[in-house]
Amino acid sequence: MLFDLLINFSILFTFAVLSYWPLNYSKNIQFPFPKSHPFVIGIVAGLVGFVLMESSYQSTDTVIIDARHVVVLFAGIFGGPIAPIISGVIIGLARMMMMDGFTTTGLLAGLNIISIGLIIGVVSYKYPITFKNAPLYFVYATTQIAMLLAYLMYHSTKDYLQLVYFVIYSFVAFFTVLYILIELNDHFKKIRDIELLSETDYLTGLYNNRKFYQVTHDFITHSRNPFCMISIDIDHFKKVNDVNGHPVGDEILRQLGERLKQLLVLEDCYITRNGGEQFIVLFPNSPPAIGLDLGERIRSSVARTPFILMENHEVSISVSIGVSSYPDNGSTIKELYAAADAAMYEAKSLGRNRVFHYNNRKA
Repeated sequence: MLFDLLINFSILFTFAVLSYWPLNYSKNIQFPFPKSHPFVIGIVAGLVGFVLMESSYQSTDTVIIDARHVVVLFAGIFGGPIAPIISGVIIGLARMMMMDGFTTTGLLAGLNIISIGLIIGVVSYKYPITFKNAPLYFVYATTQIAMLLAYLMYHSTKDYLQLVYFVIYSFVAFFTVLYILIELNDHFKKIRDIELLSETDYLTGLYNNRKFYQVTHDFITHSRNPFCMISIDIDHFKKVNDVNGHPVGDEILRQLGERLKQLLVLEDCYITRNGGEQFIVLFPNSPPAIGLDLGERIRSSVARTPFILMENHEVSISVSIGVSSYPDNGSTIKELYAAADAAMYEAKSLGRNRVFHYNNRKA
């Protein structure tokens, strides 16, 4: 018995881990047709349930003990409401046809798992299955199966010991796998947090210099379309810090980052803070004129709206903006960045609070 249940658990564990890992850490794994995933998970879970029944512990001549209801439950966690319905139907039909054809026991057991899949699926439409509430669904499913087993075993008091084995095995299998999945979830969350920190500026929440180089490199190497690099620098920012203090300067930087995100929320662009008071906007699929227009929108938005600081203190700032374009002004990151930087300094030399494109420089 122990060996049979150990094999059964191993199959369940393998399904849970291999289903959960790619769906929750898919940075380098891209699955086609995302809308089909619940159906795929439901079908796979149904097939796994069939394998679980084939590797089950033969409790009596007609009753088998396995973790088929647990796999239905995990299908609901991975695939949403439709997955347990599909898996429950597949497992139920397979159970009806086991034992060399239809039997009363097989029919009852099959209908039972189908009803469990349907009820879990329907209820999870309103109350999605999570790691937190999954034990409630598990208790329901285990109770329903235990009641059926108790009915099927009514003729022999000795058989009720098999019922105890089923309940113990179900609890051990479910909570062991659930614990591993929760640990994996925490692990993946920490990895995602670390990855986010590695490419995010701590003060503004924008992308940092590292992400800037990565995105620009991708634009250059993976696309032949033109794009604009827009360099934004706060005018007289040192004076702002000297007069108001560095905390106020940090707050202005933070608010400027938020303002850029709100202004460009509908644009397909990347905003980075490259250090100090310099921000960069990478605007794909845009010729020079579009880059100039976007730069002007940014400049005018900053100039006309003061920054509200602590105790309703207002600080007005302006920005000087330089624009360079790929491939006109360079074919490498270094060349494009130098061109945008030179254009930004040209805007400052012309009186600040201006937008200047590198193409407009004097020969």
